[in-house]
Amino acid sequence: MGTEFYIETDTDTLGDRFRQSAGGTAMLLTWMGEFGMLIEGDPAHRPYLAEFDLSPDDFDGPVGDGKIKPAKAQAFAAAQEAARQRLESYDPSAAGIPRYKVDSNEGWLIAPQEITAALAAYDSHPAAERRDAERSGYCDWPGWIAFLRRAVASGIRVY
Repeated sequence: MGTEFYIETDTDTLGDRFRQSAGGTAMLLTWMGEFGMLIEGDPAHRPYLAEFDLSPDDFDGPVGDGKIKPAKAQAFAAAQEAARQRLESYDPSAAGIPRYKVDSNEGWLIAPQEITAALAAYDSHPAAERRDAERSGYCDWPGWIAFLRRAVASGIRVY
């Protein structure tokens, strides 16, 4: 088990990928924390079916299949939109990437603004510190930094 990070694309295809094991992701979080690239905070509210007057009885088959009964199609579309907005929410003034977005594989979008802020925090450290981290051999840190730089224009989806 681990985490996969994909550069966001304009299509449904997955972009460039960076993959880490669970242990590797823990190391990424440690290094990112040490360089001030992470911010703490709670994820946005998770929408529940009941908030949209939906229940498991409104589906034909398992809820995960998304086969909604026609009478509830509009409510289900609203629930799906709320879930999408939750995963794509971000604070444009954030000083880094929210820890929960890297630490969870729910499909979060790490927004370009969050990546830009995280890289600014990293780049503000002395070159010798960055060089030491990049030579450490832990969790492909140089590959992660390069991946962030490639994703700065479009964002990263986390699974």
